[in-house]
Amino acid sequence: MGREERALVGAELARDRAALVDRIVAEVYERVPAYQALHESQLSEVRAIAAWLVTRSLELWAAGASGLAPEDVARLRGVGRARAADGRSIDAVVRAHRVGSAAAVRLVAEAAADRLDAADVFALSELWLTAIDQISESLSVGHTEAARMLDADVERARRTFLDDLLIGRQSSRGAVRDRARILGITPPDPAVLVVAEPAPDPAGAMALLDLIEPTGADPLLTTRAGRAVLLVAPADAAQVTAVLGGRPWRGCALAPRALTGMSAAYRLADDALETAPPHAFGEQGVLGEADACVLALLNGGPVTPEAVRRAALGPLLSDAHSHLLETLRAYFRAGAATTAADALHVHPQTLRYRLRQVRELTGHDPHRPWPRFVLETACAIAP
Repeated sequence: MGREERALVGAELARDRAALVDRIVAEVYERVPAYQALHESQLSEVRAIAAWLVTRSLELWAAGASGLAPEDVARLRGVGRARAADGRSIDAVVRAHRVGSAAAVRLVAEAAADRLDAADVFALSELWLTAIDQISESLSVGHTEAARMLDADVERARRTFLDDLLIGRQSSRGAVRDRARILGITPPDPAVLVVAEPAPDPAGAMALLDLIEPTGADPLLTTRAGRAVLLVAPADAAQVTAVLGGRPWRGCALAPRALTGMSAAYRLADDALETAPPHAFGEQGVLGEADACVLALLNGGPVTPEAVRRAALGPLLSDAHSHLLETLRAYFRAGAATTAADALHVHPQTLRYRLRQVRELTGHDPHRPWPRFVLETACAIAP
């Protein structure tokens, strides 16, 4: 078979490239455990890289080349750098490419076995053997370059890590764990997300971390759209809100959640700061989970009524405190403690005591305008 015939075979395979790539990626997924933890957007990227390599290899095979071109090697170094930034181990990446290359050669041979002679098979095998060596070296070089850059600027790398969490680029526990290992840090997980404004430049914002004493896990900080974004351990959250309360800052501190859920959490907190009325911030100047959920509900954000009820009422939803929830609802219906006490057939002092318990359990004072609004909104949502 000559080069023209190889080009025809390559064109035929290219027409069914999607199915060919799916089979290659499926084999990589099955045989490389690290790739089983990837989410769909990452698998789409794997498919795109596999499609490029298959197409490029068929072109080179038809042209009689014995290896990848310099521009292909440069592109693979870029892939290696990207995988280092993603936190994917170089061993897993190289193994995935080896598995994929072997699968590609086998599938090409199966698809055109009746038209390939010995010279064609040898040419294809030589090309792929040379290419896999180039691929391994290029990926390793790119990965090492990126890792060195991360090591050379740890703070910038930590900010980039947090930025990726906030935009959802790191959405699997495995990817987060590998990225943290490369950075040599132990981020809090679960973590409290705090968004505060106005933020100084990144270097100035780092001074916020100097004002708290972490309990063990490494806090993360970055700046986005003029706001400082921190991730701290739940045990350190009170320190952060105290620091914000002592300065002319406004913030939103959410309840602890897994690192893999920080993208949705950031949108919730950022939107809360954007839409909250001035009197919602209270004395400390910090919104909480319930405030953010109520604001999201009012503004059509991605929050469910049940999430609002849990965030605002919390312990009151348990059977042990059902009498407090009923007291709160009666107080809102009546508008006054004495009237509510009459409706419940209890002494007014008993009702006031229960309202104090509500404040202690939920953190919201039903006598103050904004906390009352948060509680009343949650109570108005049907269970």
